[in-house]
Amino acid sequence: MPNLTIQEILSISPEAMPDFIRQHTSTRTLSRVVKTLNRTLIEGDEAARDMAATALRHLGFHETT
Repeated sequence: MPNLTIQEILSISPEAMPDFIRQHTSTRTLSRVVKTLNRTLIEGDEAARDMAATALRHLGFHETT
């Protein structure tokens, strides 16, 4: 992720999330963040997959099956 860890994403308060999304959308880095989380969701160990899924939900993305 562009200099972000999953823990850093999870530490973003819900009130700060809109600004985070705006910032990363305007700098065109949000897709890299999501892509990296998706890759972890697919390739990571169980703990990493759980954290990546939680981070994606925290960003406002919901899993589909």
